[in-house]
Amino acid sequence: KHINKREVLMPLTGIESYSPLCTEPEDFDRFWNATSRAVAEVPPQPTLARQESPAPGLHLDLLRFTSLGHKTISGYLLTHDVPEPRPLIVHTHGYNSQYDIMLNWARKGCHVCGIDVRGFGRSSGIPLAPKGWVLTGIEAPQTSILRGAVADVWQTIAVAHKLLGWRVSRTTLTGFSFGGALAIMAAAFDPHANLLVAGQPTFGWHSERLRLSKGGSSAEIRHYLENNPDMATRAMETLSYFDTLHFATRVQKPTVIGAGLDDDVVPSRSVMGIASRLKSARAELTLLPVAHSDDPRESLWAEFDREWLDMTVKGVPSVFGSEPRRIREISEASRAA
Repeated sequence: KHINKREVLMPLTGIESYSPLCTEPEDFDRFWNATSRAVAEVPPQPTLARQESPAPGLHLDLLRFTSLGHKTISGYLLTHDVPEPRPLIVHTHGYNSQYDIMLNWARKGCHVCGIDVRGFGRSSGIPLAPKGWVLTGIEAPQTSILRGAVADVWQTIAVAHKLLGWRVSRTTLTGFSFGGALAIMAAAFDPHANLLVAGQPTFGWHSERLRLSKGGSSAEIRHYLENNPDMATRAMETLSYFDTLHFATRVQKPTVIGAGLDDDVVPSRSVMGIASRLKSARAELTLLPVAHSDDPRESLWAEFDREWLDMTVKGVPSVFGSEPRRIREISEASRAA
């Protein structure tokens, strides 16, 4: 396969032209700071169950711990049996999905910790709205399952650092789609991550993604609003506390955003809106042709992963995110190239 990489320098004002006009709740920071304090008061009480080693020098443990609301969260921990610190990668999963054990990341020399957030995969067992996970507790931000999911990511980071201690040299927080949104939300209020990576992050610019998206959580929300018009205002107010746009403005750490331009599930317009709000972070944007599709060009996301993995292992370059921002494109080159 021939891969073409093209890098352009784009002034900050160029990215900001995509910035939507969305008003965040007045108590947004108060709500999330209170949630963060509530999570910190929950003893995680982690347990590990050792599994067969997947590769020489690697340990695999199944992980369980307690999160906000005393919910039990399940995940895994891949660690290296070496005397020197290694980078740590923390990740979740996509919507209506569950974690995969990312052995290839560990083979690059990283510790890896992944979880299923509450209500998905191995962390199921809680009552869910019958018409969609995202609708659970949508009546108020305090009861929304999204609040619990962000709390689960915070608790995961804390647990991984507690278990690994000095063995962590630096931390990358990453995710794709739903997982990318959770990574941005968690990173906005958690100081641990040294690098934030979000591929095609969702939950940004709710009104626009509900208009454009043809599937995923957007379809569930749209169906709910159509069938419960009396709840529309309250539901959209709740979702405003979980709009990735508002979290992006609070991210302070180096950030890599991947945007698939042709996507019927997470519209690239909403992803560009999220990128436009990363004004306080050293951020770079990578454009890819597609996301959430059966198009063979989906394989180009592997190149995106190789690049952020390289930064995780070697460290973020000093010129990363400097103005003007770097916008890169990954595409398939013609055979004659």
